Amino acid sequence: MIQNTTIYRQVAIGEVTQDAVTVGIEAAAGGKLKAAVWWEARGDVDAGEAEYDDVPQAMAAAQAARLLHGFSEIVVALQDGLAWDQRWGQLQTDPRSREPVGDVSQTDLSSDETYELAAGIEAERDA
Repeated sequence: MIQNTTIYRQVAIGEVTQDAVTVGIEAAAGGKLKAAVWWEARGDVDAGEAEYDDVPQAMAAAQAARLLHGFSEIVVALQDGLAWDQRWGQLQTDPRSREPVGDVSQTDLSSDETYELAAGIEAERDA
């Protein structure tokens, strides 16, 4: 089987992407995968959404919608715990979500230290 070489960017579940078609992939009852394809309204393009029982079919529909409506990319929201199948293409995580101080859940900072860190960062950004 020929492997898909398309590159997709992974986004967080619930993240709004204005210039992209989003493919959400999740496990249905019984563990079978299903997917939804959607996009936000912009300009003269109305918002749209469709559901698929087949991930490759959803990816093809997303590509068609991207081309038809002129969106810049296709992004993927993958349910936690699901493994990406390389036959669907290449999945890259969003580099914006890797800010070094953005996630302090794996640190031993107290809530006061976390607050001070966030306040200092915001003050620096506002300067």
